[in-house]
Order: sequence, then structure tokens, then C-alpha cells
Amino acid sequence: MPSQRPALSGPLHIIWHAILVILGWCLFGGFWYAVLLQKSHSLSNIVWLLASAVVLLPIITLYWVLHNREIYSRKGPRQQVQVVEVSYEQDWTGRPVRANFDQIKLAYLITIESTAEQKHFLAPIDALQPQPKAA
Repeated sequence: MPSQRPALSGPLHIIWHAILVILGWCLFGGFWYAVLLQKSHSLSNIVWLLASAVVLLPIITLYWVLHNREIYSRKGPRQQVQVVEVSYEQDWTGRPVRANFDQIKLAYLITIESTAEQKHFLAPIDALQPQPKAA
């Protein structure tokens, strides 16, 4: 069974991702700035833009389809939905999670009490009962 996608491997990896996102947004903003500064748009530039889009978008789509077909040929057809056991005992910061998951699956309202020490998910029935203090 394939493993879950790994988290970012450390602070340098996170910084690298942040730099890429910032550069991408700067590039996006820079191109819009260049477009807004132009007084007139030449027809040849618009034709090149449309022609390249008509060529590049199908090529990218074809690549994606071939990529997915290769995965299918390697792994075969899906026989059933993958069942994954999820144990949610700690949140992403390492705080312990307290919850009656069977009860909150059916609840129409869920209250989350979050402190520096723990995270507690409460259904309306739980909210009426006094909660033990964290040690």
C-alpha cells in the first residue's frame, strides 16, 4: 500500500517552498504590471498568446493523461476503495487530542477546546458535562 505523502523535511525545505511561492506571485504580479502599463496591444502578440495556448494546453493535458495511464498500467485497476486506519491521537503541533469520535461523527455541532496542552473535541452532549482538567 502506498505510504502517505511525507511532510516537509525541515525548516530549509519549508523556506524553499516559501521562496518558490513568493517568486511565483512576484512573477504573476510583474506580468500583470507589464500588461497594465502598455497603452496598446499589438495584434501579433495576442495571436502568439492564443496560438501558444492552443498548442501548449493540449500538450500538457496529453502528458497528464499519459502519466495517469502509466500509473494504471503499473498498478492495475482499482478493486476497492482503500481503507486507511487513521489514528488521530496528536495534532500537527504534538498536542494530545481527546474526542469521542463515534459521537462527534453524528453530531450536528462540534466545539473544539484548544489549549497549549491539549485539543478536545466536544459534541453537544459532552459540552454539558464537566471536563477533567489537564494534568
